[in-house]
Amino acid sequence: MLVLGALKKQGCLNRSMGKVGTFGGTIFVILGVLFLIGWFGAGMGIDYIDNQLEENCDSTSGQIGQITGWDEGQCQDGRDSRDLLSSLQYSLLLGGVALSSTGVFMLVRY
Repeated sequence: MLVLGALKKQGCLNRSMGKVGTFGGTIFVILGVLFLIGWFGAGMGIDYIDNQLEENCDSTSGQIGQITGWDEGQCQDGRDSRDLLSSLQYSLLLGGVALSSTGVFMLVRY
């Protein structure tokens, strides 16, 4: 307790907390931006998979290929990948916003 008071009096504690806050805030902002880029990329991936499924699986020849097994399960794999990206997309958005806002708060505060 006595040491903590002496460090506050000399200003050592505030300087080190400022460096830690700046470093941590920067890391959080970078991670948040990466999550937001991932969210955007997941949206683009979902659109691409939807277009490919529409062209190759929802057409008459695609449906015949699914029934006969000529597609070797690729249409179902595409649907599963689309569902996985859809479930990850919302989490990436929330994580990106949370990390970025926390990082900005840390940068502004310290």
